Amino acid sequence: MKGAASPRVVALDAEDAEAAKPVATTAKPATKPAAPRTVAAKPAVASVPAASNTGFAVQLAAFSKSADAAALRDKLRAAGFSAFTEAVSTDKGTLTRVRVGPVLNRGEADQLKAQVKSKVGLDGVVRPHP
Repeated sequence: MKGAASPRVVALDAEDAEAAKPVATTAKPATKPAAPRTVAAKPAVASVPAASNTGFAVQLAAFSKSADAAALRDKLRAAGFSAFTEAVSTDKGTLTRVRVGPVLNRGEADQLKAQVKSKVGLDGVVRPHP
């Protein structure tokens, strides 16, 4: 089909890039049934966002120094949250946002915001993602 979208995985962090490589699939006509294969399931990784192209995230801060943003991101990850940074150009120069998530809907984002407040003591703002 012309113009059909192909699935792809987007890694938000370089350390997760290996896990985000696309898996090639090919369909081959089978002449006899294939023997069943056993595949070990990988454990869930807390730093991988639930959805990379849609939903909501909780923004906790925006820093002019990217090192400060990275420090907060690492603190949030150590507390068990899926945190990431995002550089944005503003009229005040480049700022680096620190966000947690993303999640699929606003209700989940509100719950995530409350969890961050309870566990880390930071109050955030729910924002659409991306």
